[in-house]
Amino acid sequence: MTEYTVNTAGAIAPSKAGAEPILVTMTTDEFRERKADFPFHRDMLHSLGSIRYCKAELYRGGIIGTMRIPRKEAQRAPELCFGFCLTGSALYIIEDSGEYKTLMSRLVKHSAGIERPSQLLLRLLELLTENDVLYMMHIEAELERMEAELDGKTPDDFFRRLTRHRQKLSELGAYYAQLSDIGERLSDELGAPIVHDCTAWEKFARRAERLQDHAELVAESALQLRELYQAEQDSRQNRIMGLLTVVTTLFLPLTLLTGWYGMNFRNMPELTWRCGYAVAAAVALVIVVIEILWLRRHFRKF
Repeated sequence: MTEYTVNTAGAIAPSKAGAEPILVTMTTDEFRERKADFPFHRDMLHSLGSIRYCKAELYRGGIIGTMRIPRKEAQRAPELCFGFCLTGSALYIIEDSGEYKTLMSRLVKHSAGIERPSQLLLRLLELLTENDVLYMMHIEAELERMEAELDGKTPDDFFRRLTRHRQKLSELGAYYAQLSDIGERLSDELGAPIVHDCTAWEKFARRAERLQDHAELVAESALQLRELYQAEQDSRQNRIMGLLTVVTTLFLPLTLLTGWYGMNFRNMPELTWRCGYAVAAAVALVIVVIEILWLRRHFRKF
């Protein structure tokens, strides 16, 4: 467990002995040991058992919640999950894997001017979405490059990359909707004894809504690109089927001739001719030429 307090410079720093902490990081076992300090510890432990989405719940003695943060790396990795408890005196971060330490170091670095725990939680959520606009702009640029690839030979991994972007955008859209709900809940008058700065939470909720709208807009572009890709694949398949149909039509008479002349009946006229094979080949060639001329006349696209 690590405790942080506000130092003389107005920033967050590791707590000294006897100082009242404003930020405490701990594991689930450490929280369980101190459960007597939290009247809502049963609900907190239940939420920590299975963190599936971001939420905030208001209680008489504080606010508890969970965070499930999507990864923004290319590879599929488990989301960063942790729980938090917000009281009038401190913000408690509960996480077992240790992956939150980088996030905590960023929070401490950008903690200037923090006076209340609710401001600390707000700053934490702002850091979580700090560069998300740039990330979605990166996805937009990638989708534009993929759209340009449709004009030439489409790469084999085109659909896989497109599906990965659509899944990530869908995940981000749900994430921003949950953050918006947290902002609205904490800006409500029910949280006033702990939150105080409701206007800042309202601004955060609106920012999360704008991020959600941006994610949905990019997701719609990905959906349109998928439809364009599917239309291109259907058109290519139709051209191939058309070519196969023409080839089948051309060789149908030849198949009939092969069936006839493969029987080798004794009284077949060309069987004993010296030039019988050449005549049969010439007849087949003439049939193919006549078919090609007829198809070109009636179907200009061939």
